[in-house]
Amino acid sequence: MSTARLAAHADLPGVEQLLEPGALSALHGEDLSLLRGRLKPGASALVAHCQVATADADADADADVDADAARGPSPEGIGWTLLIASPHKRDGVLRRAARSGAEVHEHTCPADGPFLLSGGLEADPRLGRLVHRVLRSLRQTPRVLSYNPARHLVLHLPQTGQVVRIATRPLDDLLHVTRCWIALGVPTIAQRPWRRRSSVLVSEHWGTGDLAHHAQHRRALRAAEAAGAALSQLHDAAVAADELPEARLGERIPATLPEIAALLPEQAPAVHRLGRLLRDRLPEHPRTGLIHGDLSPDQVLLDLQDTGSLPQIRVIDLDRSGHGPLGADLGSWLAACLSADTPELGAALLAGYARAGTPPEADELAAWTARALLAGAVDPVRRFRTDWPILVGRRLELAAAILEDPAHLTKALSAAPRGDRGAPVAATGPIAPAVATDSAATDPAAPVVPAAPGAATDPAVAVVPERVLADGAVWAVDRAWPHDGRGIPLELRAEDPEDPEDTADTADTADTGNAEDPAERTDSATARRGPRGARLDPETGEVTVFAPGTDPRLPGLARCLDAHPDAEVVSHRPGKRAVVRVPAAGEQGERYVKIVRPGRAQRLRDALTSAASFDGPFRLQQEITADEDSVTTAALAGRTLHEGLPLEDGVWRRAWRETLTAWAQALAAGPVTPPEGAVHGPAEESAVLESWRDRARLVDPLGSDLRERAIEAARRELGRLTAPERPALIHRDLHDKQILHAPGLAPGLLDVDTAVLGDPALDLANLRAHASWRELQGIWNAEHARIAREEIDAAALRARIPAATLAAYESGTLARLTCVYAFRPRWRALARELAADLRPAPGAPPVAPDDLLHTPDERTVTT
Repeated sequence: MSTARLAAHADLPGVEQLLEPGALSALHGEDLSLLRGRLKPGASALVAHCQVATADADADADADVDADAARGPSPEGIGWTLLIASPHKRDGVLRRAARSGAEVHEHTCPADGPFLLSGGLEADPRLGRLVHRVLRSLRQTPRVLSYNPARHLVLHLPQTGQVVRIATRPLDDLLHVTRCWIALGVPTIAQRPWRRRSSVLVSEHWGTGDLAHHAQHRRALRAAEAAGAALSQLHDAAVAADELPEARLGERIPATLPEIAALLPEQAPAVHRLGRLLRDRLPEHPRTGLIHGDLSPDQVLLDLQDTGSLPQIRVIDLDRSGHGPLGADLGSWLAACLSADTPELGAALLAGYARAGTPPEADELAAWTARALLAGAVDPVRRFRTDWPILVGRRLELAAAILEDPAHLTKALSAAPRGDRGAPVAATGPIAPAVATDSAATDPAAPVVPAAPGAATDPAVAVVPERVLADGAVWAVDRAWPHDGRGIPLELRAEDPEDPEDTADTADTADTGNAEDPAERTDSATARRGPRGARLDPETGEVTVFAPGTDPRLPGLARCLDAHPDAEVVSHRPGKRAVVRVPAAGEQGERYVKIVRPGRAQRLRDALTSAASFDGPFRLQQEITADEDSVTTAALAGRTLHEGLPLEDGVWRRAWRETLTAWAQALAAGPVTPPEGAVHGPAEESAVLESWRDRARLVDPLGSDLRERAIEAARRELGRLTAPERPALIHRDLHDKQILHAPGLAPGLLDVDTAVLGDPALDLANLRAHASWRELQGIWNAEHARIAREEIDAAALRARIPAATLAAYESGTLARLTCVYAFRPRWRALARELAADLRPAPGAPPVAPDDLLHTPDERTVTT
């Protein structure tokens, strides 16, 4: 019954083969056991598995560093199987495996999918190339300690006594917080990069097992007390918040709630009620400091051979460690102990913590414990427990009981451990689902859903959620814009977490909120019609998701899609504009339709006319037809510079040089005598910064202080500039996604509706700042960014733009980017890091990071 529920939730033909060990073994022709997996309804199912014959009965290949980890399975015995709906993503898996020569087996499946693929560790959809390099460098046979497909792999090297962690993302934050822990004297294990790759770390193998594995050992309670004392020492450390990354706790209300509601529809009302209760119970301004972020007994190693009064311990897996609420660590530990029926370990940790520090009040401790129970409620599903519906239900009921009465937590911790898991806690009764607010009533067809990862009204928590549940699927919040009086507009996209190509930044709007890129496309089969619009009510945290291809304030959107059934939405800013791509048909080539509110299309047409000086040096979008709320233009050939053209044969440098030559020609051909007061210069740019600062404060209060310092530093630099002596017609929102390169053609230029008479230095500063930001995002490599900056600097010299002027505008653009990306959940933390890097020391001029800004005297120019 549990497998049938999972299959129905996955909504993929043939997914049953992946969810049951017998069926999976029959598929592969060998006896396999399931380790863990992830389901994306209607899109993909990914599972990790192990050959039963090669796995030692005493070793757990899915547990983190464990007692005798050398008994874990060999890499050859571990594999993955993927069922995926999108042919494009299937092609991506095959293409990436081919780069390292790894074999991916494609099983028999329908011609139109879903597609069934499988492979070993070296063919992992995201880790494969790194795994290939690491394994080929080893002179010994490793054992697998932990494998989460397309996420991480942990290996033990028995001969050298080392542990190697391979991840899909850079682990610089992990290295940084590990150094902090060691400097503070908190027991952990040092890490170092492997061959200067921060996504592969090496550490020593320490101890004789973890506390979860040895929970029944006679010294387990003393080890838990030692862990409590170490945790108190960590929490009391005086470490400045801006010296730490943010702890990776996820959003305030766990993102698991929508998933649980979808898996157990009968529990959906109770799940929604739990979300509201939790939002009310969590403290608005908790004590914060350096925390572990995911503390549980399996994260504490101990040495049972040590004979001291307190066992020696090491706290490991600091992946989520950083600055955060102190109560989250205690709640995480207690939830893990209650879920594993080892409440005595929870009580022991609290005793050790209390001897060295002060635990939170009972109500706060209960709230954090309930939050951790809800965040981990889907673990039994991901680990393929056959009794997962019961286990998930127990965690929900326990969380509800603790939220209703914090004293229940004390009773639960004092209870004896129950080998038979006992009877579940009594349910707390039915509740009503979320209802629409006034701001949501504009579209009666739009479902109102809870903001999946927690759009709370707590002023210390970012408002914009990472994901939203709608129509039984989870949608990523790709972009958001400032409150427009009707809520915060959101653009939602279906994404495949197993596909790294889905993690590219999908749009870049770094000015006052314009510029969708018609060159962008989505190939996802689940998002053929593209992104969906939604609105977030910041007061209630509720999200109103529009029906696909609709927007109450953009009636032309539905009309366009009805007229062109094969068209797809490229971008959608609710209430303001949408861009639709219409494929070529008959004699008509590919077209783009920009849709605005009724009566406003003439503004787009006027913008094309006023920016006529760009036409010639650049290729502009040519109008085909227009009406009161839309303008249709012919597609422009080429690829955006955002995509990072090849470095070989000078293609990348040539594209930039041609772009900047065209820019200079357009400036020379444009008007130079503006109307009174119509020049966009440093004062106007400073005002833009001030408005963005206020907008970003609403959605990301945690980053406000960092942004404030960065913005004030930039405004001081802008204040040193005078109005431009030679104003020209500038783009004003020029960045890499606005420029297209096609061999043999003039550069293409998009979205000229922002063009104004202003300081030419602003355009070049925008380009330069975005080059550094792309490098920081990991979208461009260092060489791409360096060449772009060189060509921009050369253009500045040719235009006689003073280096100090360029640097001042660039500092303003970088500061503005920290505000714009506060609205984008995926980049929010990185934007805070950028703001911290831009922060000047007290009394000192603003100093940017070495690889972001270069002082005027250090600019390298290629002529």
